[in-house]
Amino acid sequence: MTTTTTPNVQIAINAIFEVLGEPSDECQCQALEQYKNGNAREAKKTSASHLRDFYCKCLGFLVSATDINPNLNKILSAAANAAADHAQMKTLDEISDGNAIAFESTDIVGSVTENILRFLTPTNEHHELALAARNNYDVLKELEQKNSEDYLIKALLYLTKAHPDSPALFTIIAEASTTAALHTRNLAHQKITDAIASALTSGA
Repeated sequence: MTTTTTPNVQIAINAIFEVLGEPSDECQCQALEQYKNGNAREAKKTSASHLRDFYCKCLGFLVSATDINPNLNKILSAAANAAADHAQMKTLDEISDGNAIAFESTDIVGSVTENILRFLTPTNEHHELALAARNNYDVLKELEQKNSEDYLIKALLYLTKAHPDSPALFTIIAEASTTAALHTRNLAHQKITDAIASALTSGA
């Protein structure tokens, strides 16, 4: 980059890139190159012309993330949101691909469940409890009442309703899938915001 950042700001930026990962198409490669070159105008132009691409959107913010920018905290926050949205969209694509394969199975519910569980990473005790009781609706409902905003538990609750003969089977699968992607988004966002808070309040 043509601009320099202090070590603590760079740590925050690195945390965002850990979630973003590698570019997956020409547009994202272009945005990454513009970011590396410190070309703020072009990076923002790419972001503005690819409004549904959160990878490009994130880089459009990050290109202005320097320690001399008075809006640094707001920029990092916006970049964190875009990176988390990118993680969510990527997860939706991966779950969708897995579901399509599962639908060809003789055990659709079992195969879909196995696919979605890959994205339900536990991070605390109630997640572990929910996964251990993933087939028990009553236990999951009780956990949800105590953790009403927890998407891992909500996804598992949807899966308990997925029965082969249910007329709403594919609607239930879609809801479980999108909820699992929201769980992934939350994990990504928390990871980034924790790293940013730690970096910017330390003497790094």
